[in-house]
Order: sequence, then C-alpha cells, then structure tokens
Amino acid sequence: TIPVALEGRDVVAMARTGSGKTACFLIPLFEKLKARNAKSGARALILSPTRELAVQTQKFIKEIGKFTGLKAAVILGGDSMDNQFSVIHGNPDILVATPGRFLHLCVEMDLSLKNIQMVIFDEADRLFEMGWGEQIHEITNRLPDNRQTLLFSATLPKVLVEFSKAGLSDPTLIRLDVESKLPEQLHLTFITCRKEEKLAVLLCLLKYVIKQEQQ
Repeated sequence: TIPVALEGRDVVAMARTGSGKTACFLIPLFEKLKARNAKSGARALILSPTRELAVQTQKFIKEIGKFTGLKAAVILGGDSMDNQFSVIHGNPDILVATPGRFLHLCVEMDLSLKNIQMVIFDEADRLFEMGWGEQIHEITNRLPDNRQTLLFSATLPKVLVEFSKAGLSDPTLIRLDVESKLPEQLHLTFITCRKEEKLAVLLCLLKYVIKQEQQ
C-alpha cells in the first residue's frame, strides 16, 4: 500500500482491524505534507466511523508523526462547537473527523476544503453501514478534484464499489485481508539468554551458526 500511495495514486485497500493499516496511510500522508504549514489550512482529511477510532487515529498521528511538526485536530460529534470552531481557526494540517459533525462544521463555517491534498476513508464499510453515506457524498463534493484518496475497508459491499468508481480516480485495489503463509523453509527458534548477553549471542549466531548466504 505504501509504495502505491507514495506514487500519488488512489487506493482501495481491503484490510482488517489490527492489520497495521493506520501506518499504511499515515506514512504516505506525512511524506505528502512534509512539514507544518500554518497559513494554508487543513491539507489532509481522515474520516472515521466512530469517535473511538478517530481518537485512536489522532493518538497514532502524535506518536508516529511527532518529529514532523505537523499539527492534527480531531472533530467529533458531542464536543463543543465553539471549541471546534477555534480548532479549525488554528489551521491544523490534518483533520480527523466523524462525518456528521464535520459536515455540520463545513456548513456552519462555510469551510473551504480547496487545500485538501489527501482524504482517507478509514473503515469505509462501517462508514456506510452506520448511515453516513449521504454526508460522505456531500463532503466528497466539497473536495478538490485533484486530491488523492485512500479508502480502507474490511469488506467491499456494492455501495462501496459504486462510491469508489465515482469518488476515486482509477484506484489500485490492494488486498491486505488475505492470510499470508510463511515459507516452509522458515524456522522459528527461541534462544534464552541474559539481557547483557544478547549482543554477544547475536554476533555468535551470525559468525558461527547461520550461514552467510542465509543472512
């Protein structure tokens, strides 16, 4: 997923929860935005189906992107509208949001999304299952045509296929949901040693046990 996204192409990735998909979209996002830009407003939008997932994504952004200088903000239903107005006026680089509240803010603030370079639909099947389809279409219509779109979903129902055809530009389908099998030649071995001996044991394995062509 990461190499394709880094090429600037739209992606539809079928990925289960816990498959590492968050890093798959955050790394290309950080590479695209490069550094903090306090003048242009939001340049990336991540739409999440639930409050919990949005908060978790925000946490990952802070952890993985702590050296980028990029500023992220989370927009959630149930939070103070006044506080969220202030957050938007702070010109964050990345917005993580649930669709209903984000569309509400777009309408109330007449918010321009012209600088959005990348939009990510996280757990897209759940976004539509939870009835956010209409809001998602309205948000998509406000986005610039030249944006890059990454869509992650555990399943690919008909409504999502139709949305992908209409809302994405010649997307690449990537399957991250297929069970990967380890090669039969691969063996797993555990070696018990004291903490201070780890480096010595590793060097011994590399020098005397594991053949050079196998390293």
